[in-house]
Amino acid sequence: MIQSFKDYKETKAYTDAETLPKGAYKVKILGASVEENSRGKYIKIGCDIAEGEFKDFFANQYKNDQREDKKWQCNYLLNIPKDDGSQQDGWTKRKFKTFTEALEESNEGYHFDWDEQKFKGKLFGGLFNEQEYKKNDGTVGKSVKIGKVISLRALKEGKYKMPEDKLLKTSNNDSSSDSFMNIPDDLEEELPFK
Repeated sequence: MIQSFKDYKETKAYTDAETLPKGAYKVKILGASVEENSRGKYIKIGCDIAEGEFKDFFANQYKNDQREDKKWQCNYLLNIPKDDGSQQDGWTKRKFKTFTEALEESNEGYHFDWDEQKFKGKLFGGLFNEQEYKKNDGTVGKSVKIGKVISLRALKEGKYKMPEDKLLKTSNNDSSSDSFMNIPDDLEEELPFK
């Protein structure tokens, strides 16, 4: 007969992680930081669900994650335009402006002034879709992430169209991504806020 270890009753067993259902949610920004990779600069915006059945979904998920290398799982990555006049940069500018206008419209008295630190505490509508990613072992994983940002008014009035799921390009699937600068999921690190 084996001997029980000291904290057996308190030890949590591994379970499948709960997944946020695809859909439209009121989202709160918890923090923002400017990051850079080989493709350019972007703002990593840490978020969580602000109300309803799934309020604090990602905070609870983070607290319950027993892995040593756990990461915050709700980040919106907003590319910073290079201002180089390219067509791709034009698309990046439109996405950037869409985000800032959604914040202004959703947060009374807020006016975007190029200080990403002032994003903290702001609300917006987040449309979450399913996105595929390549795991370290080469298999394909799926997660639900913010696919599009809208104003709270559009969210409340139901005036939005859910974005299509983002599927990886494979020989059996020729779906293309609408990201203008794809930032790999593995760049998502724990955010510097608690």
